[in-house]
Amino acid sequence: MTRIAMIDVPAPCQFINSNQRRSLHVVAHGDPAAQGSKKAFVRGSKVNMVEMSKKLPGWRATVKAAAKHAAGPDWKPLDGPLTIRGEIRLHKPRTTKYPDHPAGPPDLDKLQRAIGDALTQSCAIADDARIVHWDIRKVWAENIPGMDIEIAEIGQPERPKNPGI
Repeated sequence: MTRIAMIDVPAPCQFINSNQRRSLHVVAHGDPAAQGSKKAFVRGSKVNMVEMSKKLPGWRATVKAAAKHAAGPDWKPLDGPLTIRGEIRLHKPRTTKYPDHPAGPPDLDKLQRAIGDALTQSCAIADDARIVHWDIRKVWAENIPGMDIEIAEIGQPERPKNPGI
């Protein structure tokens, strides 16, 4: 197996079929950034779309590195229905309208979108389209901002052998 370090080219993911339910615990430290709001620039006859968040590339790289570290070198991507549970810890500003809860920007769904894409890029999961359930909350960070999540495969529901039809 050849390893290429420090190159930002997506490596091909290896997939595994297994009846075992697997999970992965990922902790990333850094300033969470939202993904989704874009600006459009016209150059000649082409329209270029650019993320508005300048922090997004750094946050995505942090989550990607944390997921790779948690998974280890022999990890095979989770490739079935997935649930993600945990929390995103945001830096608390000096003044805020909501001192007990981060009820302002960034939007939770946009934070989740950034995490899902980073988990796919890290090969921790096969595709963020596999995520069927999110149980994530935004909280004020007590010390270090970041995220602490658990990704788990969801088993297939049991079907009756004889539905009686």
